[in-house]
Amino acid sequence: MDRLTGNPQERDFLNRIIDRSGQKLLECLQCGKCTAGCPIASETVPGPRQLIATILIGMKESALKNPTWLYCVSCGTCATRCPVEINMYAVATALCEIAEKEKVSPPVPEIHLFEDLFLKSVYKNGRVQELNTVAQYNLRTFKPFKDLAQGLTLMRKGAITPSDMLKGSKKNPKAARLFDKIRQARQGE
Repeated sequence: MDRLTGNPQERDFLNRIIDRSGQKLLECLQCGKCTAGCPIASETVPGPRQLIATILIGMKESALKNPTWLYCVSCGTCATRCPVEINMYAVATALCEIAEKEKVSPPVPEIHLFEDLFLKSVYKNGRVQELNTVAQYNLRTFKPFKDLAQGLTLMRKGAITPSDMLKGSKKNPKAARLFDKIRQARQGE
């Protein structure tokens, strides 16, 4: 596989990823074991092997537009299967931080909306209120009936009730304090 051409910008991007992630990307063999075991790799999500290849050849824009880092579920399968133990979650986190810092919009714009709704639910309740979060997400993406069939199936099986969404849950001040401490720590960086 071709590696960097020597362009300083390409080297800078690779070095930033290596420094932020702590991963030995230059040792990557491109064997594909990471992608073979990756639960998110599909036709639309190329997987860790291709993402690392784009980083190694310095394709910053392509790497930041690759949805693999966005969908990484931090399962650790890639690191377990990798002969040099590269952990894609650490690489994904580094890419996320760089994308946020450089104001690069994600390949799936709604992902930040869902993340925001999810965190607000945890902030308020101490845990995510799944039904409420999904309902808010579907309303804000103008797809209010998107998960209706699954919702009705869950109601029929007794897994959820309409009152679950209406009554909500008790507020959890401990979670709010924890979020506030994290926010303050980030502002201090």
